[in-house]
Amino acid sequence: MPKLTKVNINELVTASKKYVADQLKKADLNKNQLLTKTEAKKLAADLKDNFDASQFKLPSGSVKAADVAKEFVVMVEAWARASDKNGDGYLSTTEAKALPKTLRDNYANYLSAQQSKLTDNTGAYASRDTTPASRIADHERAFGKHEVGYDKALGIALKAVATDKDSGLPAFVAEFGGPDGAGLSDPKKIDAEVRALLKAGTIELVPKNEEIPTGEENKANWIFSVSTSGQGDHGLWAIVDRKTGDVSVTNFN
Repeated sequence: MPKLTKVNINELVTASKKYVADQLKKADLNKNQLLTKTEAKKLAADLKDNFDASQFKLPSGSVKAADVAKEFVVMVEAWARASDKNGDGYLSTTEAKALPKTLRDNYANYLSAQQSKLTDNTGAYASRDTTPASRIADHERAFGKHEVGYDKALGIALKAVATDKDSGLPAFVAEFGGPDGAGLSDPKKIDAEVRALLKAGTIELVPKNEEIPTGEENKANWIFSVSTSGQGDHGLWAIVDRKTGDVSVTNFN
């Protein structure tokens, strides 16, 4: 399995908001919106040091749950963006070393969670599949089960997006080398950049009623939307025939 070495900062911040909110809800046993030192022991290990370091502690040592949440998210976003030295919107494991000690464990745990979501259906190309299980079920209820199931289609889609030189990621990398960059011509460097973009990006099955600009229909195809930092404002889709497994890649600005 390829190793994930950086995370999208916007996604990190969004996930941090939900994470701390869920943890505080569980820890606030009496539901008074005030977290005591005893209740803080119920927090996940990587949040306990954030509670201990809070600047909003009352004389009793308690902290308002809302203050804990706000302080944590503000710190995560501010430090993540300050540590993003190359300004690409991603926080790498190297850049994360600049985070305060109280945030390094949060970053490490988030990175680990994203690594566990990394799909490697093709054996060569990997990305994070963010498709909800309920969406796959929606498709199967609406269109039935076919010769080419979801997992197989996902692998086909990944490989196609990674290798299609006309409409897939290689086309963007050859022209730009990534967002706002110079183009690449060496096939090995192009492939390496494509792999890196996919690993840091996401792939997701579109909702069953969603239409894409190029007109392909969900009824006949598994349609996957790919999001990476290397495609600019272009939408990028892989369309896999549910019966034959034939695949095409399209992009649209």
